[in-house]
Amino acid sequence: MSEPDLDREYSPSSVARDPAGSLRRYRMRSDAARSRLDVHLAVRYGEERGERCHVFPAAPAGIRGPRTPVLVFVHGGHWQESGIEEACFAAEHAVAHGCAFVAVGYGLAPARKLPDMIGSVARALDWLTHAGPLFGIDPERIHVAGSSAGAHLLAAALAVGATPRVRSACLLSGLYDLTEIPRTYVNDALRLTPGLARDCSPLGMPAPPCDAVLLAAGQYETRTYLRQHERYAEYLAARSIPVTSLIVPDRDHFDLALDLADPATPLGRETLSQLAPMGSRTREGTVTSAR
Repeated sequence: MSEPDLDREYSPSSVARDPAGSLRRYRMRSDAARSRLDVHLAVRYGEERGERCHVFPAAPAGIRGPRTPVLVFVHGGHWQESGIEEACFAAEHAVAHGCAFVAVGYGLAPARKLPDMIGSVARALDWLTHAGPLFGIDPERIHVAGSSAGAHLLAAALAVGATPRVRSACLLSGLYDLTEIPRTYVNDALRLTPGLARDCSPLGMPAPPCDAVLLAAGQYETRTYLRQHERYAEYLAARSIPVTSLIVPDRDHFDLALDLADPATPLGRETLSQLAPMGSRTREGTVTSAR
């Protein structure tokens, strides 16, 4: 494939309907969540650049009760754009479901290298297992979600042996084989070598040890994104990870994430079903195509 063709394949906006409008909605809904909900802003989970998170407890401050599950969200942006200020758009839906919400930042390229970002996400999850109870969070009920670059970072971080096990992972519109990235415009900031791109590809890593994985992509994605979605679903199933594969009609790379935890949408209902008690889930590695 020529470099111009590769650039188009790795540019989600080349087929998305209104990426700028979706990005505005990320910020508007995130601003609304921070203004309406109890939130601990820019909590430090590590000492490196960008290692901050916004924590939305499920219960108001001063209200004591049983610890709640948590939905941890890792934002996208080609590893070089966006941040936690735009990553709180699902907080209101999560809290309404009785679930805490944490938006995780990890620093961006070119200031940070990709292995460092993967390490930051792993560190955030480890921090949450220890600090979560301070926010009313049950460290045994951690659920994670990520979009685009965030999906990749979660898949890679969860493959690290020392990363805490999570109950479920919802990975949206991710890339799981980065070996073509060095030939694309995305690498202007990432500066991946071919070897590093291979080493940071989840398709070459151990499968994340989750009770369940929801893989979703929008109808309007590039062929490369859709192909990688399918390959990773098959990869997980072959390694006995229960995986649900969902191609969401009338959604693209950018507006798909806005459905996260929204009970009025197919993706939101699938997300909320993962947050339910896990005892009824099968342990076999199968690919289920959700409707």
